[in-house]
Amino acid sequence: MTKTILASITLAVFSMTSQTAMANSDINVEKIFSKKCKMCHSLTKKKMGPAFKDMTNDSEVLLSAITSGRKAMPKFNKKLSSDEITAMVSFIQAQKVANPCAK
Repeated sequence: MTKTILASITLAVFSMTSQTAMANSDINVEKIFSKKCKMCHSLTKKKMGPAFKDMTNDSEVLLSAITSGRKAMPKFNKKLSSDEITAMVSFIQAQKVANPCAK
């Protein structure tokens, strides 16, 4: 069931650009970033975790990491809704566009 949900979310993310996903959403991604991510991640510089600009653009990897956790990162499947997780994936992907010289 989890794979089905992840596949559905991945398909939804691929069907729209990250800018469109954020523009059409009532979700305040910056607020989620400040409350849930900022203590370990920065938009542009490595902290405990990688900077958003240096993360993969692979939606499936990002969804899995946020939903189920990865290494020292906790899972957020019970802390964020699937829509919030999808919005965060789009936000992370948008950092590549905002920082084109990133890895």
